[in-house]
Amino acid sequence: MESRNINLQKILSGRLILTVRSGWTKAARCRIVNMMKTIRNQLFPLLAIALLVFGCAKLQPGADPLIVRAEQTEQVAKATFDLVLNVDHSDRGFWRTNAPAFHGFCEWLRQPQPVWGTNVLPRASAMIANLDTVKLDYRAARASSNALITALLTLSSAVDQASAWSIIVTNR
Repeated sequence: MESRNINLQKILSGRLILTVRSGWTKAARCRIVNMMKTIRNQLFPLLAIALLVFGCAKLQPGADPLIVRAEQTEQVAKATFDLVLNVDHSDRGFWRTNAPAFHGFCEWLRQPQPVWGTNVLPRASAMIANLDTVKLDYRAARASSNALITALLTLSSAVDQASAWSIIVTNR
């Protein structure tokens, strides 16, 4: 396909809505729609397998499930954010033009955020650092489980969105 513009607008109800500019042939439009259906059909079984493998894993005796879940989320977040940001960074002009929503999400992850009062980190790193700080405070009984769950859910929602984008932009 040539460098014509495809704007990935929204993901609603598991269905990707595409705005295809004029100049695309009917065959090209069908290929794009079929590619998106294939991605969607591959995503759900992978998520179900991941849920069974990670969600049902046994804990070590005496391990706190919240701490374990926080550590798992940190590891997944680092890998997912790294993938998404590297894909966007590989050709920012292309993503800015052809997938502005994806590029906007990556720019949102790159925005500087203050952490620990004096430092500034990109938002992706700041969310991971925040979860780690709250996890350590929870472990030392200086923070409640509600604070840990809030930090965990905040990071998890960003990771979920980054995971969805990584599947869309890498076609895997």
